[in-house]
Amino acid sequence: MTSRSKNSVRSYETEIEKNREEANWKKAVELAQQLKSRSPQHESLAHFLIGEGKLEAYFDEWPPIKENIERAQRELSDARGYLTLATDDAGKKAGVALDAHLLLGKLNYACGAYDEALKQYNLAELSTLTEKELPVRSLRIVAESYAIKGLCLEQNAVPSSTSRFKQAERETELIKSFELASELTLLYLQRAQAARAGVILETALQRAPLLHIRAGRLQSAIDRYREMLTAVESVSTQALRLTLARQLAEVLMRGVAGQVYKAPEKIAVMPQQGTLTRRREEHVSEGPWKPKKYAAINQFVPRNEYEEVMLVLLVGEAMAVRDAVLSQSAEFEAARAHSLRNAIAVVDLLALAAVRWGQLTLLLESLERAMKFSFGCAHIWRARALAAAAAARPLATAAHPPAPGGAAHNAHVRALCVSRRAAHLCRDDAALRLTAAAGCFRTGWIEEGIEMAEEALAIETEAQGPLLARAYLYCGIGQQMRAQKTNSRIEKDAANDLSLKHLLKSVELDDNDHLAFYHLALQYMHVGMLNEAMDATRACLSVRAECGGALRLAAALWACAGAGRRAASALHVARLARQHYPAAEWPLWALAALQLVWESGDAALATGKELLKLLNSTETEVDVEHNGYAELDALSDSQDDTQSNRDAASIRAESAGAFRAERALSDAGGGSGVGAGGVGGQHSPLQQHRAQAWLLLADLCLRLGRTHEAAGCVAEAAGFTPHSHLVLYTRGLVHAASSEWEEARQCFQNALAIHPTHLDSMIQLGSAYYELGWLRLAERSLREAGALGPLRADTWRRLALVLAALGEPAAAADAAAAALTLHPAAPLAAPIAAPLAQDLPL
Repeated sequence: MTSRSKNSVRSYETEIEKNREEANWKKAVELAQQLKSRSPQHESLAHFLIGEGKLEAYFDEWPPIKENIERAQRELSDARGYLTLATDDAGKKAGVALDAHLLLGKLNYACGAYDEALKQYNLAELSTLTEKELPVRSLRIVAESYAIKGLCLEQNAVPSSTSRFKQAERETELIKSFELASELTLLYLQRAQAARAGVILETALQRAPLLHIRAGRLQSAIDRYREMLTAVESVSTQALRLTLARQLAEVLMRGVAGQVYKAPEKIAVMPQQGTLTRRREEHVSEGPWKPKKYAAINQFVPRNEYEEVMLVLLVGEAMAVRDAVLSQSAEFEAARAHSLRNAIAVVDLLALAAVRWGQLTLLLESLERAMKFSFGCAHIWRARALAAAAAARPLATAAHPPAPGGAAHNAHVRALCVSRRAAHLCRDDAALRLTAAAGCFRTGWIEEGIEMAEEALAIETEAQGPLLARAYLYCGIGQQMRAQKTNSRIEKDAANDLSLKHLLKSVELDDNDHLAFYHLALQYMHVGMLNEAMDATRACLSVRAECGGALRLAAALWACAGAGRRAASALHVARLARQHYPAAEWPLWALAALQLVWESGDAALATGKELLKLLNSTETEVDVEHNGYAELDALSDSQDDTQSNRDAASIRAESAGAFRAERALSDAGGGSGVGAGGVGGQHSPLQQHRAQAWLLLADLCLRLGRTHEAAGCVAEAAGFTPHSHLVLYTRGLVHAASSEWEEARQCFQNALAIHPTHLDSMIQLGSAYYELGWLRLAERSLREAGALGPLRADTWRRLALVLAALGEPAAAADAAAAALTLHPAAPLAAPIAAPLAQDLPL
């Protein structure tokens, strides 16, 4: 009979323990009441189990927060009574008094009695508990006790009279409580895979590093985050790990840099005892109250803050994407919004880190993955549009627009498509439209860029926003490019007038924007208003003294004025630009052109050789447009030596056709050597720049009368770009210098076949016709050149000679008068002066 009773009690205890671990409190209370009635000697155990069940059942429904204090005071009276009964001498003998005190501390915390809760923990001697193996349920009770102790210490205000020693001691105890709670929580969640952490334990996990940060111990906070993130993951910690990873990334990005950073230490992996294999433990634990941590021989350990931030954010992004809710049903709306907020927070941090460290490709991949759960999310689409524009921007800084079908062209098309979609979702976002407009302008899509800029202008005009001046500027740039593109005089004049109007409005709204002054000066120069152009250039340099575009304009404008003091000023500006940009190419172009006129041919030739040496010093043929990030004004400022842009025909529609023609001719050549320009006959920007440097030397040699040396330079340039219209044009100049007019005519015609609107080739072709005696053809060619570039004095001078030879003195006099009128406004002779004014980039 006795053995049957003992077996019955043992079965009750087993069943109760099972329900406790499964958090089935209703069933546990019923079994405890049956145990009490069947076995009076286990009354203390039954009282504890009943009180525990009632307490935990209440917490399952009402978490212990301040809003529920009054409810807890009403509804936890029964649980308080049972747990208090379990703390008597009988409870101590039964071994439940300690746990009862711990649960009473939790109960008092829920009721707002923080001092009473701390008293219960003192009775339980919580601070001196021995670290030993504990059952799963006891592990949770102890973890919650340490967490609640820390929360109660935070709630109790420290008297002002307390000594600093006491305050420091209290702070140490507070942090220690949360650290122990976080470690026990992780261990508990690893052992009880299906368990939920709950409000108290989640708070404990996040609270310890925050207290370290508040106390100024940043490294301790980072170490705490690392310890929690290196713990073996469980089902219950997946959502929490995302929060911890995001917080660690924020701490590293905000407060750690350089020598302050300390890399994490790799966890030592010990071999298994009693085995002959080389197998290692994948998880290690440092003690009975320490969670298991990941450990492996080939485990990756970050070496600097960049690697750690990117690693943590990529892991967080993977977790956010994994937990994303894809269903668009109304019943999942709250869960979908929560997962989207988590993903956006991680993606935003990843964007900051990736852009800061030049990892735009990685960011774009992340945003592409976010597309599957961010339908209609304006924030994600806007971030993706900005990232796509930033990734495509360096691709447009080469000498020509990206060729259709290439990687650069596809990147710009993708950026524009994403920007249009994002603009549809962000109806009042002017900055997004201005970024898209900048990309369109760089790629040569003038009409699309003007459309986006005008949309931004309408938005800012209606709201009187802070980007109104920049919107006017971009509209002015678009009209400026449209005027340079069209060959119709009516359309050109209308676009020039509208561009000037927008640029003047931009300067009026923001007189501290050097980019606005620069484009205003450029526009004045295009329409021949040189005095106004010089005033705008001075204003640009006063706002930003190192603006590369303004320095180039200043040199060109001083060069237009003649010799004497102004010539010295032009040379001074060119040398100043060279000091500001010692590794750039365009200051050397400008200096060589000016030295040829006002110093000596030998000095100009030496500068040209220096330019060639600069280009040849590049050991590896790296695309010059892939070397960093630039602001919207990088192309005009020439902030980087590799971002200078010589051939400004890129802003003309015909230049794209010329580039395609040159590419087609190179492909038709089929060679794979130097002349073919590499695989597929495509020339790298570095090859094009080298070819242009040789052409500069050829032109200098021609002006010095060294025809043979000039021919050799042209041959060197042809080795890089054999079918370039500039190579054919310069070869024609060499033949013209040798009075080989038939060969010169063929070269100029071939250059125009590739680039039909190359103004210099038109003028020189007219001269060749004149020398050959083909006067009517010469007249037609020169009149076409005059219609295309009416501000070129040399065009009208040559036309006057042709008309005089034709016996039309009145027309010849008009052409000569036009040449005399335009002579002060003419820059140095092309093509050397091309980098100074005519070829200024956007």
